[in-house]
Amino acid sequence: MPELSVYTYTAFRGIFKVISHIFFREIKTTDIHHVPTSGPCIFIVGPHANQFVDGVVYISVNPRPSYALMAAVSYQRPIIGHVGKILNAIPVVRPQDIMNLGTGTIKYNPPYQIEGNGTKFLSEVNVRDFITLGPMHRVHVGRVISDTLLEITHAIDNYNDDGTFLAFKIVPQVDQSAVYEEVHRYLNNHECVTIFPEGGSHDRSEMLPLKAGFAVMALGAVAANPSLDIKIVPVGLNYFHPDRFRSRAVVSFGPPISIDPLDVEKYKTGGQAKREAVMKLLDESDEAFRAITVNAPDYDVLMVIQAARRLYRTKPCTIDQVVQLNRLFVNVWSRLSKNDPDSLKIIVRKVRYYNDMLMFFGIRDHQVEKLDITPSKALLQLVKRVFKLTVMVVLGAPA
Repeated sequence: MPELSVYTYTAFRGIFKVISHIFFREIKTTDIHHVPTSGPCIFIVGPHANQFVDGVVYISVNPRPSYALMAAVSYQRPIIGHVGKILNAIPVVRPQDIMNLGTGTIKYNPPYQIEGNGTKFLSEVNVRDFITLGPMHRVHVGRVISDTLLEITHAIDNYNDDGTFLAFKIVPQVDQSAVYEEVHRYLNNHECVTIFPEGGSHDRSEMLPLKAGFAVMALGAVAANPSLDIKIVPVGLNYFHPDRFRSRAVVSFGPPISIDPLDVEKYKTGGQAKREAVMKLLDESDEAFRAITVNAPDYDVLMVIQAARRLYRTKPCTIDQVVQLNRLFVNVWSRLSKNDPDSLKIIVRKVRYYNDMLMFFGIRDHQVEKLDITPSKALLQLVKRVFKLTVMVVLGAPA
């Protein structure tokens, strides 16, 4: 695959900047000085709210050319796929994109067996595939014994077993070695790679758990080439009403995360030590994301936090200040929910009552202070508006 030209990236960055400023009223970038000016770099971007919009906004503000990992199904689409090919995106086959419904039904026989009824395990299931058992559980296939019996690698915790046979889906094991090799090649050339580590787009108010792929890529690259000084840069996408046209956004770049040489040695050891090294890097990245994104437990909590923030700071704020205040209020919410839940319930009840009153009267909270006027001024304003409305009706009426 030919290398990405700086001129090509710059041209698309300019196009995406125009598109993003059409879609958004304002886009604020914070802490862009955290982006390394040289050397290999992995950008991890989240939350992933929209496959098209997120990529456009991110590329429009990132000063360094980067090769993005892209879902293979999107890579084959007419428009977004063509753009991805021009920008040398790296197509990745995601297991959820090739998941298929299995024949028959299954049930769990603790601790390590899956029993089938009318199933065809020998022809449909392979070792290392995953089997979904109900909406909450996914098990890893260790051995295919017969058409109606599987052995799994781990017991299922907290499984509510009533003996019912359930429909199931098969998630094939995907060999991503070619993807890892291509990523390592770019990093060895001191170039940048971009990953959305949640593994897919969503509309939740908090980030999904991070997938381990980027951590394995970073540790594997340094294990193969110890001279590499790879930096992992978290990028937070904070949208205000992302479903609305001409809304606002803040893109925050977090401090680069360095790879610990001790973790690289653990990664080389393999087994449990390798898993510990990967999990440590995942935890560090997750913590870094919390400093640059707003992670509310759910949408209702986010609405309460935003209302509380507006009540706390009545003067106008810049959008980056708004995001920072939202983060602080999320942290306060988390501490109160653990240490003083009774006080939190009282605060939530009062804020929700305030929101309900605003909705009842059909006004926004920034309009509340304008209501503090004397009856005579209110009457005068009413007369002025009725007069204006009458004039407009007369002028607009057909002859």
